[in-house]
Amino acid sequence: IPTKYFKKTKQKLSTANSENLRVNFKVTDVHICNEGICIKQSFILVTDLDIGIILGQPFLEIIKPFKVKTEGITTKIFQQKILCTFNENPITKDINLLKTFSLFKEHYVNLIKVKENHLYFTKQEISNKKLEHQLQIKEKIDSLKNNIINNFCSDLPDVFWHKKRHMVSLPYEKDFIKQNILTKTKPIQMTYKLTKHYKKEIQELLIRPSKSPLSYATIYKNSGTPKFVINYKPLD
Repeated sequence: IPTKYFKKTKQKLSTANSENLRVNFKVTDVHICNEGICIKQSFILVTDLDIGIILGQPFLEIIKPFKVKTEGITTKIFQQKILCTFNENPITKDINLLKTFSLFKEHYVNLIKVKENHLYFTKQEISNKKLEHQLQIKEKIDSLKNNIINNFCSDLPDVFWHKKRHMVSLPYEKDFIKQNILTKTKPIQMTYKLTKHYKKEIQELLIRPSKSPLSYATIYKNSGTPKFVINYKPLD
């Protein structure tokens, strides 16, 4: 590979026994082609490695799901079957390890999808519950409002839903005359002490005509037992 394609990198690489390899450069935009299909990858350049090229975990992540067979790794890309053959005859133990790894990864991918679906439906259920709760609150508010209007405020004269609903004006009947209202007078018996007290106040002008619209006439009955007679007619 010409050195003009080398790029500095800080990536690290180690062997299976955790020994660090010397890594200084990497090559990007490398295409791995097989059966007319090319897969873009980047490679780390290692100076102390006997094998020419190793396709590791990043390559397997791109081609999964895949199957491990005796002749190599098979997968489908764009509905086309591709076989990546092994450089050396595989050991049975290594093939079984790759099979286990493939099944393990597939299981966890499916498990993640199941969890994602469960989370999605849980969010939908929570959203629906919130909406249902909001509708119930609105129904309760409307019910309370109607109850106040119909059962509490309907008998009040100044209810703001039906202003002046209970306001009426006189007279109730045709040919109504105020003087025809039947009134009664109520005599109030006065004691000697109270009679003496009123006479004194009248003489001293302590009791005089009132200009109040709520005033009414009072008649002093001197024959027999002294009594005050109050005419309530103006108050009616």
